[in-house]
Amino acid sequence: MIALESQATLYETDYHLWLEQTIEALQASDLSTIDCQNLIEELISLGKTDLRTVNSLIKQIIIHRLKLDYLPDREPRKHWCKEIFNFQDQLADTLTASLQNKIDLAELYFRAKRQLLIDYELELPETCPYSLTDLLSTDFVDNSLIP
Repeated sequence: MIALESQATLYETDYHLWLEQTIEALQASDLSTIDCQNLIEELISLGKTDLRTVNSLIKQIIIHRLKLDYLPDREPRKHWCKEIFNFQDQLADTLTASLQNKIDLAELYFRAKRQLLIDYELELPETCPYSLTDLLSTDFVDNSLIP
């Protein structure tokens, strides 16, 4: 095991070796050799990555729900439903109760609406017409679109 002062350098030069050695030190309860500063940064980053993933998926679900609810096009509806199911499946793998508490649905709706209005001239509600429960539900689908 590399000494603590070298761990910070190792973090910069060989991240995967740093990670392996940090895991080994944690498993051995050898806290004296752990590069705490970089480990804390990694844990914070991991949490932010999960939140960004959740936010991105929810935004995509909102966009596709808005397309289903506000665009008259019939042809792409099945594709939009499939996309929503795909985003919901990915979300199920990442969304936790604690992450749910960090979701800013109003902000995600604003971003989704802004993105959708680039491609379409629509009259959309000022506030998000969906709750998080609505966005996670499959009840929105017209049964004729499901095989």
